[in-house]
Amino acid sequence: MLVQRSILIAEPESALRATWQSALSEMGFRVSVSVSGTAALEIAMHTEISLLITELYLKTGDERCLVRATRRQPALRRVKILAVSNHSTDDDRAWALTSGADGYLIKPVRLGRMLQVTARLASSRQQSRAKFRQTNGLETAE
Repeated sequence: MLVQRSILIAEPESALRATWQSALSEMGFRVSVSVSGTAALEIAMHTEISLLITELYLKTGDERCLVRATRRQPALRRVKILAVSNHSTDDDRAWALTSGADGYLIKPVRLGRMLQVTARLASSRQQSRAKFRQTNGLETAE
């Protein structure tokens, strides 16, 4: 049985949020959205998600970055994270990846590129979850 993959978009720009949500929903993803890092972290803690797409510098409580705040939660360590940002230097990219992001895209992001990266990251999350289940005897052969 194929489980519908869930994505959480944490993006302050309403136009981007709406565009991404619509496109990802059309691709078959179940999509939740949030404007703030704090609310996004709360959603992620109470909803099973495969992928978090977040503005890199989206503040979450005392943490200046939702990526870091997510990685500090043991229950969310396996969630894939795609960081997007207006910051385009190699240092910004390196900071995002060392903070725990699995991918990094620079705004403005071409929709096709974002969908391609999202599909790859969400699929790798689903594949790693299936591999984990098989390794731990949680799936049976049909």
